[in-house]
Amino acid sequence: MTEIKGKKILVTGGAGFIGFHLTKKLLDLGADVTIYDNLSSGKMENVNDNPTATFVEGDILDLPKLLSLPKFELIYHLAAQVVVPYSMENPTEDFETNARGTLNVLEKARKDKTRIVFASSAAVYGNPTVFPTPESYGFHPFSCYGLSKVVGEEYCQIYTLQYGLDITVVRFSNVYGSRCHGVINDFLDKLQKDPSKLEIIGTGEQARDFVHVSDIADALVLCAGENASGKIFNLGFGKTTKILDLAQMILNILNLTEKTKVTTTGQSWQGDIKTIWFDITKVKTEIRWTPKIRLEDHLRNLIAERQMI
Repeated sequence: MTEIKGKKILVTGGAGFIGFHLTKKLLDLGADVTIYDNLSSGKMENVNDNPTATFVEGDILDLPKLLSLPKFELIYHLAAQVVVPYSMENPTEDFETNARGTLNVLEKARKDKTRIVFASSAAVYGNPTVFPTPESYGFHPFSCYGLSKVVGEEYCQIYTLQYGLDITVVRFSNVYGSRCHGVINDFLDKLQKDPSKLEIIGTGEQARDFVHVSDIADALVLCAGENASGKIFNLGFGKTTKILDLAQMILNILNLTEKTKVTTTGQSWQGDIKTIWFDITKVKTEIRWTPKIRLEDHLRNLIAERQMI
């Protein structure tokens, strides 16, 4: 794995879900990690559970504070507004955080000539017509969130071309795992309250490429290596699962298939994408990363942890 020991690394959004797991991985590998987070969605619990990291409470919109931080050898820029419905209701705030905030982080990197790994999203593809979707598909955002991530990627491109910054862009599919609040935990919460029914938002025909956060942390470490320099990678499992099928997987494990009535609202939120299914050939070939954890195995472990069976 890429040499990380002793490196001074900044993780913006390090108090968040992915940020916590990445920080823990980096610390385990011997890195000197600083977490920079305004705790708007990140949690102090995630900071406290990585006690050897340095914590700076700050906002990526605070450029003077960013510039006042010491020099780092590597920046992982994970801080973002990631809720699609919120972006549709609050597009200017979404733009400020995801576009202007990214620009500020790039300015910090330009000042110090620091390498960056920038976290983008499947949302830049919008509703693709090519499956599995490769990195070359191009930008077709379908939400304000997706558009703000496109702007962030384009700024990365300009800072590479004009200022010579070394930037790797990663596009996440649907990352899940411990400390995550997504559709999996939503379903389990509902079933714990009332196992006789399960309501799915939308038609249930939406499909997602689920990838475990520990696999993502491994990929992000590899993205610090020379083979990833200046490249763009899809980070997913390379498989798509319909939300209805996800519900059935959970019901099968819980032996609730015949006991739970599954319903759908029929109407999803504004900006929701129909299908995410990544082509991960490039990342497998160029940095030799392959996700290991299957969705079914995680579901069994998570349900066992919750003592639901």
